[in-house]
Amino acid sequence: MPALKPIRRSQLISPFGVGAMVDFPKDESLMVAGLDAWPFARESCPPEWLITEERLQARLAVQSFRLPPEHKDPTPGVKHANLDIPTVRFPRWHYCYRCGGMEYLPLFGSRQRCAGRPYPGMNCASKGEKSRPFLIPVRIVAVCDQGHIEDFPFLDWVHRDKSPTADCKLRFLAGRSSSMLTGIKVECSCGEAKTLAGIFDFDQQSGGTLRRIGYECRASQPWLGHVGAQAQQCGAPLRVIQRGASNAYFPLVVSSIYLPLWAEQAQRAVIDAVERPEVWDILTSGLVDGKRIDPTRCDTIARMWGLDAAQLLAVAQRRLDGLEVRPVRDEEEYRRQEYTALLAPRGGPETELFVDLLEAAAIGPDLGRFFRRIGLVKKLRETRALAGFTRLLPPDPDNPTGRVQRLSLDPRIDWLPAILVRGEGIFLELRRDTVQEWLRNSSCAERVGRLLANYNNLRVLRGQPARRVTSAFVLLHSLAHSLINQLSFDCGYGSASLRERVYSNLDENAEPMHGILIYTASGDAEGTMGGLVRQGEPERLLRTLMAALQKAQWCSSDPVCIEARAQGTDNANLAACHGCLLVSETSCEEGNRLLDRALLVGTPNERGLGFFTGMF
Repeated sequence: MPALKPIRRSQLISPFGVGAMVDFPKDESLMVAGLDAWPFARESCPPEWLITEERLQARLAVQSFRLPPEHKDPTPGVKHANLDIPTVRFPRWHYCYRCGGMEYLPLFGSRQRCAGRPYPGMNCASKGEKSRPFLIPVRIVAVCDQGHIEDFPFLDWVHRDKSPTADCKLRFLAGRSSSMLTGIKVECSCGEAKTLAGIFDFDQQSGGTLRRIGYECRASQPWLGHVGAQAQQCGAPLRVIQRGASNAYFPLVVSSIYLPLWAEQAQRAVIDAVERPEVWDILTSGLVDGKRIDPTRCDTIARMWGLDAAQLLAVAQRRLDGLEVRPVRDEEEYRRQEYTALLAPRGGPETELFVDLLEAAAIGPDLGRFFRRIGLVKKLRETRALAGFTRLLPPDPDNPTGRVQRLSLDPRIDWLPAILVRGEGIFLELRRDTVQEWLRNSSCAERVGRLLANYNNLRVLRGQPARRVTSAFVLLHSLAHSLINQLSFDCGYGSASLRERVYSNLDENAEPMHGILIYTASGDAEGTMGGLVRQGEPERLLRTLMAALQKAQWCSSDPVCIEARAQGTDNANLAACHGCLLVSETSCEEGNRLLDRALLVGTPNERGLGFFTGMF
């Protein structure tokens, strides 16, 4: 496209990843194309685009991750200029706002003006070509729960009683008699006409309005170039939605905290060299006995880069020994690796993970009754990779790959787009014995059971499996939200700049995990100024925690909020609303679901329900 349409790199992971429709100024709607069309898709990309994250690579079965291309103007010294993200035009049905003439545009090409056909009462044909208005995209599309998307079948809708001919031309007349769907009429040059009344009607049994007229999903994948005759039959019922609807696109973003354990006690220059793909390829291409780094190669690279050869050899060998990352079974096992790493002092100023650990009892007896350890995560690096996307319903946490659409067609593409987030955080571990005592002596199981019934009933109605969630998880999740709101106030961060990571196990036979990590989540800044870690220091943490719990005792919507039996998205919250626990959805792993502040501080009639009731 000739005109610049800027999108930040982080937005190309979420919310505008591959397969997402993006509305641009001047009434343009474009869809981000698949990875097959991205620059350097099947070849080596610039080294500065590469991201190394061994654990995540093993989990997603890819060879590497890449930063999305960054557009740069061609100036002296700038490499890889004018590299843009390719898009396709979608929806393809466009109409003229002046005369209503509709055109079915190709996937590729620039904006088009009205063709100028004469219509009764309005004739764009009488105007010069440059005086005719640009066509604008229609507002509705059709999607199925398998992730396919296609244009609304206007021809089939209008000609439901007979087949259209090749010379049929449509006209879109919006809002002529009513502001409702009955006031939007689509006319054909053959004389047929229908309003759009009822297009959004859908129920699971009948399959919706389009199935009733004999039209079903054709497995269209415009982002991969599969549309029309190229598409195959899917057979799933199509649901009509507005193109800007929130359920039109759900990116599957898989994140990972980088654990460079091999890099501890090493200089930053040595770590940088070992992490460069071209250096690592040289070091590992000629191993001694297939197991050891060749010292001669280390000496050569050390002289070229001005490094300590002995330290380079030691760091490279440690990385090689730890690179045999076994694939994990599930998200719980994956997070346990991070949880274990955060339970001990880790790294230093030169590493990507730097943790100072404090014993909660040493900070104060009040804190020691409920918390075991506090981690000041002075440096961390998170990788967020786009692994696919779904439509209509978000990816299922228990089966994240189900219904997920792929990002490319070519099997040679063994990488995924990703971004890096560097920052800081606070890690808190609850005492296991205190958690177990609270689970035995409170009525939290009954209350959480009611919450899960609300949550799972709706999931079952949608065709999703019921999900298991423990009382300890809801407690940790609610605590994380309470602290995010308080830390946002104390540190000056916007709530969208903080993010949670909950460590809780569902497997009763596994070693218990009772921890939360709250960290900076802005992908456009290189780290932070240390304000979040500062709030985790002993003299401030207890004050922050007490302030958060005091606020959780009373909400501006009480008594309605504290007495609610179901509220929020999917009725998946109890005592949690915008006045107390909810945060920006980008900060929450569960989309502001599965929250209840009563598990923190109890209710006016049942104080013993709260885990922290004895703290104040």
